[in-house]
Amino acid sequence: MFGITKAIMRGASRQQLTSKRGRNHYKGTGSGAMGRHTKRGGYFIEWEKVRAFVVPDLTDFKLLPYVSRSTQKTTGAFTAKDYFNKVEPVVPEKLAS
Repeated sequence: MFGITKAIMRGASRQQLTSKRGRNHYKGTGSGAMGRHTKRGGYFIEWEKVRAFVVPDLTDFKLLPYVSRSTQKTTGAFTAKDYFNKVEPVVPEKLAS
């Protein structure tokens, strides 16, 4: 609590906290350590700390990603010119009359 009061008294900054702001602050990337440094400058990976992603088997999974039934099937590449040729121009009511 003393640190919070002290910061408010000095005029706490509401700016983004980066590694270049703040004293002795290292923001990091949030990745966490997967091992430790050795005496001779190497790095030893501790396999208990390595992330393992478990993916379920989806071979007989019946649900599909949602796609509307009213979407039209397209073939080939779709470019920006195709989009602008397909879209009707919007004319404001004041200019239309």
